[in-house]
Amino acid sequence: MTSLGILLVTVGGSWDITNHLLSKPETFSSPPHALMYSGVAVTLFGVVLSFIGWKNLQKFKTSYFLSLKIKLIGIGLLTGAGPFDFIWHSYFGLDGLLSPPHFTLITGMFLCSIGGMVGISRYLKFHNSKSVSKHLLILAVIPVWLSASGIISSLSLPFSSTDFFQFNPEPTFAFIVASLAYPFLISFSLFMVFRLSNYQFGLVSILGGLFLLIYSSTAIVPNFAMIDTVQFYSLNLIPFVIADVFLKLSRSKLSLFFSGGLIGSVFYMVYYPYVMYTYNEILLGKLVSPSLIYFVYFELIETVLLYTLIPSIVMGVLAVIISAKIAKKILIT
Repeated sequence: MTSLGILLVTVGGSWDITNHLLSKPETFSSPPHALMYSGVAVTLFGVVLSFIGWKNLQKFKTSYFLSLKIKLIGIGLLTGAGPFDFIWHSYFGLDGLLSPPHFTLITGMFLCSIGGMVGISRYLKFHNSKSVSKHLLILAVIPVWLSASGIISSLSLPFSSTDFFQFNPEPTFAFIVASLAYPFLISFSLFMVFRLSNYQFGLVSILGGLFLLIYSSTAIVPNFAMIDTVQFYSLNLIPFVIADVFLKLSRSKLSLFFSGGLIGSVFYMVYYPYVMYTYNEILLGKLVSPSLIYFVYFELIETVLLYTLIPSIVMGVLAVIISAKIAKKILIT
């Protein structure tokens, strides 16, 4: 329930960012906002149910406490971000992506999603769930991936300049964050679902495909100037499927590292179109309107790959190693 709520919040948040960039009228009850409010309500309900269930547990009470503790901290930040945002708007008007209320919200989302992932993973382990049930791990990991993407975007995209505050990240810092954190996150997320499912074939492709579907629906489709690029964006599924097949055929260290490096190397394509703004700041410095995103993106792609290909592969491989350690900690209680 908690993971589902965070999924709704992250989808609504991504949609809302796109609407802001397109200068669409914003109202309290706009569809993205309604989706976010619904997600917060579902998350709160899920945390309450988790607490009640934990209090009534006879077995595994200690094992579920970590999940509950993380979710309680997260829901505190998540619910507190609403009043904080209202006060901020009252004093300063519009706020940017990296405003303190927004960062509080995203951090709360991330913690709730981590708590949900830990809880679902341990539940499936303790109940010796069948392969069909392990598809719940998709719901466990996708909110982590989306909310962590929100944190990275906040620290790398130049969308935080307002009349009162200039919270835009320094361009070189943003360049480094995007080039290292995005490839790490993609590889980490896909390898977490692979390891937590006890190496079940197909989940890497499903999780990757679901991320692409959500991201294209909220970041590409609302911009009519880019709707024709959805087919291009869907090609990102190919490296996910290739990695899935390689991992099915062999779980040798070479196969794991190849898959992780492959997944990490395609981050610039996976985070199309808005990752372009980060690299444009330092490589071109153009003023990019929503209708020109596609053209500037492809103008940059060769240079971006030249700078980032090797670091992104390294970060993808590093994610393989770290995901093994974290998955082990989650499953061994």
